[in-house]
Amino acid sequence: MSRTHAIVIGGSMAGLSAGRVLSQVYDRVTVIDRDTYPEGVGERSGVPHSRHVHALLARGRLELERLFPGFGNLAREGGAHEIDFGMDFATLRPYGWSQRRPDGLSLLFASRNLIESVVRGLFRRLPNVTLLEQTAVTSLNSATNGRRRVTGVTARSADGSGPTQLDADLVVDASGRASQAPAWLRALGLEPPQETVVNAFAGYSSRWFQAPSPERWPQEWWWKGIWIDLKEPEVLTAGVLFPVEHGRWIITLGGVAKEYPPTDEDGFMEALGSRLRSPILAEAARLAEPLSPVYGHRTMANRFRHYEQWHERLDGFIALGDAVCAFNPVYGQGMTTGTLSAVVLAECLERYGPDEPDLPQHFFRAQAKVQDNPWRLATGADFRFPLTEGSQSAGSRVLDPYMKALFATAIDDHVVRRRLSQVINMLEPPSAFFAPPIMGRVVLNAVRRRVGKHARTPIPDRPPTHAAGPSSHLSP
Repeated sequence: MSRTHAIVIGGSMAGLSAGRVLSQVYDRVTVIDRDTYPEGVGERSGVPHSRHVHALLARGRLELERLFPGFGNLAREGGAHEIDFGMDFATLRPYGWSQRRPDGLSLLFASRNLIESVVRGLFRRLPNVTLLEQTAVTSLNSATNGRRRVTGVTARSADGSGPTQLDADLVVDASGRASQAPAWLRALGLEPPQETVVNAFAGYSSRWFQAPSPERWPQEWWWKGIWIDLKEPEVLTAGVLFPVEHGRWIITLGGVAKEYPPTDEDGFMEALGSRLRSPILAEAARLAEPLSPVYGHRTMANRFRHYEQWHERLDGFIALGDAVCAFNPVYGQGMTTGTLSAVVLAECLERYGPDEPDLPQHFFRAQAKVQDNPWRLATGADFRFPLTEGSQSAGSRVLDPYMKALFATAIDDHVVRRRLSQVINMLEPPSAFFAPPIMGRVVLNAVRRRVGKHARTPIPDRPPTHAAGPSSHLSP
């Protein structure tokens, strides 16, 4: 079987990462995208959500560094901030302000545009890859020789020329949550995989600001970023401030259960002061200089296309990243899981080889195992909210009280909070929440609260101003 040419549909994070993996196996790799890529850092129409805050989790950064050596240094040179979330963010959780203590994880905060441009620049340096811009794939091509196999794609240029047939030994769909693969598969006479959808009816509104000069910062502003959780059922709007390159902030409001935040400037500024559990985001926005209009985004349902259960056989075709499993973006899992899908592809190619006819089936099953944990975390969190639609597993319902107790414990128990941070950043599986030392702390804290020995004081509307000191209660 030939290893001459691989095609990747979609040139975002998952597609570029997959292209990097394939470049080590195939003679040529072509990444096809309908957009025109900007010179340097800039927006592109195919990623409208780039205007909103994005989180690159610790695991995602680790894997990007492995796939694209030098990624972190180039991101910092471009203005990305190196931040310890536990120490540098003012974080209001449903049960109170998190104590200021180092998490021990160094996270990069930057715009989606900067992160993607750094990865794209490193990808372009590869000698055997091509980025085919302004080109839309319209169908999959296939042939049957005992088994049905994808042999390439048909594509059309944005200038209307074409269609053009591009042959390939492997086609990878990395075109995101708007993937047209289900329609392409139907056109081949195949039934697409079944889908699971969990919809919390969430929405974003975001605005970019120039941060005030340091001399204008109030003395109590120790933070580099702000995170204000909602608290269901009474408060269904959350808000964050992320620092990005060139001294700018992105301030985002997120609502659930159809409590969509305003997308007009006056409404957005008013909502910062009236819909959140703390006034500090509104105060920060008033001191900053607006740089953009207010951007809205409502395509936020969790969607899992179950290729791992797909009964059809189609050689030479793989789908990965958001094209298979897309999450409510409020949990910041997308870039990391897309990168992890590419890592799974690398592992499958190494284990089975590109000549293995059943490579797609092996890959889909392995990818599903990686996507399952973030899926459970995202959908489990979304089922806390009223109006959420979808099928909730019995296990999720049973575990919900324990998870609430764990989050409550993490407010002032640093051992539990560190474990929480490890799991959220995909460095540990959710099963780490149930290690006996962690469960013991969670149960003890719940008992203290229930019997009143753990004082229940009103939650202040402003964060603590000093880092937490040593405490025997917090020691491992």
